[in-house]
Amino acid sequence: MKTKKGSKFHRFICFLFGGIVRLIYRIRVIGAENEPEDGNFLVCSNHISAGDPVIITAAMKHQVCFMGKKELFKIPILSSLLRALGAFPVDRRGGDVGAVKNSIRLLQEGNCVGLFPQGTRQPGKNPRDTEVRNGAAMIAYRANATIVPVYIYRKDNTPRLFRKTTVVIGAPIPFSEFHYDPEAKGEYNRISQEIFDRVCTLGEGITPCEK
Repeated sequence: MKTKKGSKFHRFICFLFGGIVRLIYRIRVIGAENEPEDGNFLVCSNHISAGDPVIITAAMKHQVCFMGKKELFKIPILSSLLRALGAFPVDRRGGDVGAVKNSIRLLQEGNCVGLFPQGTRQPGKNPRDTEVRNGAAMIAYRANATIVPVYIYRKDNTPRLFRKTTVVIGAPIPFSEFHYDPEAKGEYNRISQEIFDRVCTLGEGITPCEK
């Protein structure tokens, strides 16, 4: 699989603004060595704030393509910037088959895609107490993608500028490890929940001195 660590524009933006982002969010990365060298992996993370895609982008070497609500892509200049950074639109009001197919295509082409199994931001809540959608398992299965769990830690799970943010990158998980059974019902739900359990476990393993 060809390694894809980002377009020239993406690398330029990271070089230009990476330091500012790390300063604003006070980012500390744990487990950077777990990020695969090759692409075709699905980053699954808990979701606290609108800045989470930026935080993950700043914490990882690869360009991670995220879905963005389609309304943002109606703004000409912003739309061009988002697309250049690898983002693509999704209709959050219902099932967007096109966005799912685009995620699968990007992964099959050796790119990295970011996804929040919770589906929407859950500030101030314990991630284990939130609902999980089944998109992570479905996309990973159809793209034959490895899963990289990521946990974003902030005190009280509350977003605040200049508050320390710890990003934990877990070991890659081959999809085969979840033993998908095409004949069983509810497999995508079961596996998506297992994936998110792995994400939450990363957060519970952070020591007090790492927070």
